[in-house]
Amino acid sequence: MRDFLKLLPFFLGLAAWTYAVQSYPFFWDTVQLASKQAHHFFENGLCWTPLPPEIDSGHPPVFGYYLALVWHIAGKTLPVSHWAMFPFLCGIVWLLFRLGRRVAGQEWALWLIPLAFLDPVIAGQSALVSPDIVLACCFLLATEGLLSSRNKWVVAGIFGLCAISMRGMMTAGALFLWQAIAHWRPACFFQPKRLSGLAFLPGFAFAAWFLWWHQQATGWTGYHAASPWAPAFEATHGLGLFRNLLVIGWRWTDFGRVFEWAILVFLVFRGVDARSKIIGKSEMEGRPPHKSEWSGALLLLLCCLVILLTPSALLYKMLSAHRYFLPLFLAFHVYLFYQLVQSNLDTLKKRGLLVVLLVGMFSGNCWIYPRGISMDWDATLAHLPYHRLRSDMIDYIEQQNIDFQSIGTAFPNINTGENLLLNGDKRQFIEKDFVQNKYILVSNIFNDFSEKDIENLEQEWILIQDKKQGGVWMRLYKSPE
Repeated sequence: MRDFLKLLPFFLGLAAWTYAVQSYPFFWDTVQLASKQAHHFFENGLCWTPLPPEIDSGHPPVFGYYLALVWHIAGKTLPVSHWAMFPFLCGIVWLLFRLGRRVAGQEWALWLIPLAFLDPVIAGQSALVSPDIVLACCFLLATEGLLSSRNKWVVAGIFGLCAISMRGMMTAGALFLWQAIAHWRPACFFQPKRLSGLAFLPGFAFAAWFLWWHQQATGWTGYHAASPWAPAFEATHGLGLFRNLLVIGWRWTDFGRVFEWAILVFLVFRGVDARSKIIGKSEMEGRPPHKSEWSGALLLLLCCLVILLTPSALLYKMLSAHRYFLPLFLAFHVYLFYQLVQSNLDTLKKRGLLVVLLVGMFSGNCWIYPRGISMDWDATLAHLPYHRLRSDMIDYIEQQNIDFQSIGTAFPNINTGENLLLNGDKRQFIEKDFVQNKYILVSNIFNDFSEKDIENLEQEWILIQDKKQGGVWMRLYKSPE
């Protein structure tokens, strides 16, 4: 009960946040991974059938099925969809508190929660109906289960990871590798008790079954040449590998994360050593804590995640979105938090560095790249004004009686109102074509517009509507002919 009272302000804050964003439409990849897949199951009476090829990206569609089930019970609306995420958001808070208490003790435990939630990737995803929020919750559940030797938690967390996506399967593999090495070298790392590979079996069995079932049902696994996502899976060579390596480094420092690295470097070069101990159940109950190489355990977890999650981003053309690294970022938060709080700095300096870290991470939500540089807008709260601008622009288009099919635009704006807003509107814009389109609707949210495209619009087309809020802008141009 005391823990619940401590976490109650966070739960209430999440409830207020969910209420604030409950009318926001589906956005970015959640249009496909949540709305379209949920529509498929909802419209087919919740029957488990293969997805249509145009929305099948090879992942288990369990999240879409979950959302369709929620719609079936509570109604197909945006508020219902957003509130379906609330239990997982609360789960993340609870698990972060447990991990914070485990690595830093009761006094510091709550600090880990804002550190993670102010990360633009988690903050941005928390405003969406996103399977990556479920992935984050399951990752933390499995991690805490391993550290507390709770088989049921490990079973549930690993199963959830394997059911949510292929990236979740790789994350589960990283946790298995982590446990295997810990058992192999317990003197160097932590040693889970009463755990075996059987805790991973249900999740791995589901993953194997799904991949087999999908192969039998569709004839392919992962992706295929005719897939809409095939370009993302183009293999890279030579300079492409070097470019991907730079992009991965960029992801690790982007959106305020550079502050984490700066503080970690400060701790290392100051020679500030963290105390080697696990603060586990024994300490919570007032008994002396079990001594172990806790710092090594967290570093090992990071290494296992890097080994399993980085190769796809390195070897393929476009598999390096910020959210793909979410388990890594969460593990890094915990590792840095441990190093800072367990350092030999005095309490005032620790609190000061934590405040700097929180402000720095939150500032990442205000980072907007110069025009012409692509952004992962779903990985930052900076995207929020887009929803109001799009709604206002559609009001203007309707007032002017402009046909949607005469307006060219780009991802993620080429979707029906039904898929975005669940409003039954079947109209949608078309792919931009500077020769065929009478109108072009452009925003800095749309990464498919190059700098050359925007310069062409500014110099040769007629601007008829211009809207801006925060760091987001949207413009409607008319063909000069």
